[in-house]
Amino acid sequence: MPSKTKRAPRVKPDLYQVITDKVIELLEAGTVPWQRPWNQYGLARNYATGHVYTGINAFLLNFFPSFDVPFYLTYKQAQALGGQVRKGAKAETVYFFKTLYKDADGKSLKPDQIAKLGDGDKFVKAIPMPRTFHLFNIADIEGIEFNIPEISDNPNAPIEACDNFVLGLQDVPEVNHKDLNHAYYAPVADQINMPPLPRFSCSPAYYKTLFHEITHSTGHPSRLSRPGITLPKEQRVPGSEPHAHEELIAELGAVYLCQHAGILNAPPLGVGGLENAAAYIDSYLGCLKNDKRFLFQASSQAQKAVNFLLEAPT
Repeated sequence: MPSKTKRAPRVKPDLYQVITDKVIELLEAGTVPWQRPWNQYGLARNYATGHVYTGINAFLLNFFPSFDVPFYLTYKQAQALGGQVRKGAKAETVYFFKTLYKDADGKSLKPDQIAKLGDGDKFVKAIPMPRTFHLFNIADIEGIEFNIPEISDNPNAPIEACDNFVLGLQDVPEVNHKDLNHAYYAPVADQINMPPLPRFSCSPAYYKTLFHEITHSTGHPSRLSRPGITLPKEQRVPGSEPHAHEELIAELGAVYLCQHAGILNAPPLGVGGLENAAAYIDSYLGCLKNDKRFLFQASSQAQKAVNFLLEAPT
């Protein structure tokens, strides 16, 4: 009897590398995904539960798909609502992390085993492992009459509403208008400088720039204490890994805060926004090519910064 041919083991894709390569390809083509116009319906969310996707999933669902309405369902959720995924529809891949626990000998442990460990027991290592699931945009789901919210015809968010939103943020440092040409956060003084609003092309551009600097401020030692802010100034030079990491955190945080504030159209770059664009792209590319987890880490830190400002659990 002929022996059965053994199947080659299935090689799981490196999820970190897949996403990193996707972003590298865009950056090398001159496209910065988080500077694209975002959606007028707000942040990507699950239509059935209302859950707003966060972290790396917020990055993927808000900046890459081109759907008019960023509402999603799983295949089972669509069926439960009486709908069906359109034939040929392409799912969006999103991620969650399952934590594996191992002791000092490398032996896997279950959560109930960890709960029984005492102070003198062996060291336990927690290893986050990415897993995937799939979502379909409601544009690709038939048989359901979706309730889509109305959007304002005004492309600019009212200044008063944005001011009130800023006042509601937690632990924002003093904002000055001393330097009329530059926006920046000064960690030593723990102060933000902003050019006055009339120097911007529109009010959304002012507030997006302000949100960028406010996100920087969350890295202060008295708040979330991020290396990109707490390192000595000479180690935070433009082009360095800490600088690029911190800038990406601030950019993502600014976009998410714009959505929360009701700014639903991407404003143009703020004062001085174009002068370092090429340098930032080069620094992002260098970090992405050297570290496939760079984007995941920055997305996670940006989400923590936004949660801190909104006083939500991190």
